[in-house]
Amino acid sequence: MKNRFAFIYVIMATLFFSSMEVAIKSSKGAFNPIQLNFIRFLVGGLILMPIALNNLEKADYKLQKSDYFKFAISGFMNVVVSMSFYTSSVAYIPAYTAAIIFAGNTFFSIMLASIILKEKIDTRTFVALAISLFGIMYIINPFNFEGSLIGVVLCLTSAVFFAFYGVLGKFFARTSNMSSIVITSFGFLFGVAELLILICLSHIPAISDMFLSIGLEKFSMIPIFAGINSSNIHILMYIAVGVTGMGFASYFLAMENLPVVFVSLVFFIKPVLAPIIAYIFIREVISMHNLIGLMFIVIGSCILFFTNLKKTKI
Repeated sequence: MKNRFAFIYVIMATLFFSSMEVAIKSSKGAFNPIQLNFIRFLVGGLILMPIALNNLEKADYKLQKSDYFKFAISGFMNVVVSMSFYTSSVAYIPAYTAAIIFAGNTFFSIMLASIILKEKIDTRTFVALAISLFGIMYIINPFNFEGSLIGVVLCLTSAVFFAFYGVLGKFFARTSNMSSIVITSFGFLFGVAELLILICLSHIPAISDMFLSIGLEKFSMIPIFAGINSSNIHILMYIAVGVTGMGFASYFLAMENLPVVFVSLVFFIKPVLAPIIAYIFIREVISMHNLIGLMFIVIGSCILFFTNLKKTKI
């Protein structure tokens, strides 16, 4: 029964995460990427906090000093580095390209899970990863890539840190009496506090000029509430409550009961589902080149799904 609920959580996380780029694009650049992360993780963390406190009370668990260190590490990897870099990358490369590159975090997650969590990688899983990786590389076309190198580096860095974040989140849940909701909620708020420090530093002239000189203008003079109005508040709330609060909660609830390999399907399906959502809501058309690449991703994802279906007994 638990695995059935976990499967539902995977679907929810996939839908929320796949709609993020469309939601951001719908805001028409009203928000600074770092500002957006600050607000959405603050709101998401506060929404999850009552559930987290209830879980702690049910478990009769009092937070230890070491737990706060875990929250700080979790928040830094996810909020400060991974999501800030990812949201910023959309300003330099197309949102769809960013979604494809970010899907690469699956490979890093599975490799790290085999090292940290001792989860085995069988032959079929390896083949599925190889096929999906080919699809991702086919779409990006690195030998004839026309785009921003800064955007690609930001997105790849984001993918690596998110993989660390996901695997460490599962490791922390395994090695303590804290649930994933507790780790997620407190991690969000610690990350927001760390991000606030970065925002304050970005207003120091010397630091602001440094970011401008290396082409990272989005990290210079970061606002907190500027640009929010009645025409975009609903988009902001969807990103904060839906994508961030419910999306990450679903992701980690699935992580508690399913192998990383299976939950990582979220990011293999995302490049396939994201353009469909983009076409429905903002009429972005998928090119034939991208469609071919997506077919390989779908094939790899199907192999990965059915390989792990029997293992998880959903």
